Amino acid sequence: MLRFIGKHKGGAIAAAACLLVLSLAVSSFFTKGRVSPVSNAINTVFRPLHALIGSIDGYFTGRADAVKRYDQLKAEYESLRVYMANMDEERRSIDEIQRENELLRELLELQPRERGFKVEIAAILARDTSAWERTLTLSKGSEAGFEVGQCVISSEGYLVGIITSAGSGSATVHTVTDMSMSAGGRVDRTGLTAVAEGEWHSMRDGRLRLNYLPLGSDILHGDLILTSGLGGVYPPGLPIGTVAGVQLDLSGQTEYAELIPSARIDMLTQVFVILEYINKE
Repeated sequence: MLRFIGKHKGGAIAAAACLLVLSLAVSSFFTKGRVSPVSNAINTVFRPLHALIGSIDGYFTGRADAVKRYDQLKAEYESLRVYMANMDEERRSIDEIQRENELLRELLELQPRERGFKVEIAAILARDTSAWERTLTLSKGSEAGFEVGQCVISSEGYLVGIITSAGSGSATVHTVTDMSMSAGGRVDRTGLTAVAEGEWHSMRDGRLRLNYLPLGSDILHGDLILTSGLGGVYPPGLPIGTVAGVQLDLSGQTEYAELIPSARIDMLTQVFVILEYINKE
């Protein structure tokens, strides 16, 4: 008998299962709704399985809820990140406006009111310090009212240069040390007038010259040179530079003074373009 069951193990299990189902059916019929001992036994055997299935179902339901919550948190994080980026951009814009206002206040405090300057601020985008030029590229151009020939100054009111080209969105400034620079200059201490010009050798040292000084001129080391206002291009009284030394020129008939620019051009990040001023001469 045991050998027969061993050979037909699968069939025996199936037959046992059928007998078990049949017994449950008969028991249910005769008990008529009452819980039979067999049912109790079956429930006792399968209760842990039901609990396991419930646990598995709860686990996967919880995982699904966690994934959904993760997606919600991710979306909230992205929204917050965008919001913070916008806030940073607004803060940078506010900081830039505040900085421009501070520079404008400095300019108004340092410049005499009677000059009546109308100015426009611009950032310096690039510098050209090649062997032949000393120029600045500004962040604004013709749309801001910039035109060729307008004077450019620092926040302290020091002469920086003059606009030599202006297009849409940018402008070029030739600085006081550039070889193309030429402006009437006046010695603040004595009133002596001459011509402040860029010169190739001086330009390489970051300087310019005050040319055509009479021999034996009363000009001293440290004298401040201002724009004379002659010619109407530059407003009068803008500091150009200070005298670093006086030498005889090649002709032997006149002298020139080496000037250190008042504006620290290599340190500037922003400048002011004079759009209008009242007392042109």
